[in-house]
Amino acid sequence: MTQEVYNVTHNVPANRFEVDLGKDKAVLIYMIKAGLFILMHTEVPPAFEGRGIAAKMAKAALEYARTEGYKVRSYCSYTTRYMERHTEYLELEG
Repeated sequence: MTQEVYNVTHNVPANRFEVDLGKDKAVLIYMIKAGLFILMHTEVPPAFEGRGIAAKMAKAALEYARTEGYKVRSYCSYTTRYMERHTEYLELEG
C-alpha cells in the first residue's frame, strides 16, 4: 500500500497554507496584524479528513511563524488543540 503524500504550499497573496487535493483544496487561513501571526481557520474537505492534512498545514504555519519571529494567536479550534498537543509551539503564543 502506498502512502499518500500531501504537499503544503504557502500561498502568500491569499494569506493561507494549502494542500491541493485535485478538485478540492485544504486550507489554513491566517492574518498578520500588529506583529501577530493569527491563525483564523483550518478546513479539510470531508472526503480527506483523518489523513493528517490539517496537522501538516498547522506544522507548516507554526514553523513559518517561528522562522519569521512572529508570536502566534489562534482563533481556530483545530490549531489551538494542535499547539496544546505539540508543546514545542506553546512558546510562540502571544
